[in-house]
Amino acid sequence: MSTFGLSNRMENRVKIFLGPHNLTSERVEFLVREISGKHNNIEVKRYYGAEFNPEYFRDEVLENSLFIQYKILIVHQIEQIEKKVWAEYIIPYLEYVPDNVFVIFEGLSVKAKINNCDVEVAEDAEDLFRKIYKKSWQKKINAGDIYEISKFLKSKPYEFSIVIGVIGKHLENLVAQKIISEMEFIKRLETLLDLDFSLKSGRISNEPGWEILLLRLLGVESN
Repeated sequence: MSTFGLSNRMENRVKIFLGPHNLTSERVEFLVREISGKHNNIEVKRYYGAEFNPEYFRDEVLENSLFIQYKILIVHQIEQIEKKVWAEYIIPYLEYVPDNVFVIFEGLSVKAKINNCDVEVAEDAEDLFRKIYKKSWQKKINAGDIYEISKFLKSKPYEFSIVIGVIGKHLENLVAQKIISEMEFIKRLETLLDLDFSLKSGRISNEPGWEILLLRLLGVESN
């Protein structure tokens, strides 16, 4: 995979969603609604990798309209766009995206890595459950896994029950492996349920940062 740089200015204006289409399309439409809710007179244009016209896309990125104040350019099926096209027609021009233009890429994979660009890999709840559960038995769960859970909840805020189930299973594993006592298990489980209630009721925000509360609860190392 080739690597290309992107200025920090573009970090919040260019977004890449990778994963199964049913998951990435949901995130794309959520972001479109979010942007549209903040700006009036906005136009949404869509492109598809199978019939992608790089020159047309480049011109659309750079062109200012007299009638449209904001634009959202969405490129679907980006796994079908060749590395050469990314290098010659996409990456170089993202540096010049006007402040009133948002660019969203969506697909199974991408043949170029864009530095400083926000990339989100879509993952469903069951996949996350299986991965964290397996790591908990191997005693390999770490702070990075907790951060991954927090990112998952930010995009799917109503999946608390799945996440609480994952963590509950991890605590059961700690007891089974005699890492913690049954009394400590009950104490931590009560704390977990309190955290679950606080997140669901809005008493604490589910924005990144709340996961720090889980580190001591899970006995997870911060490195």
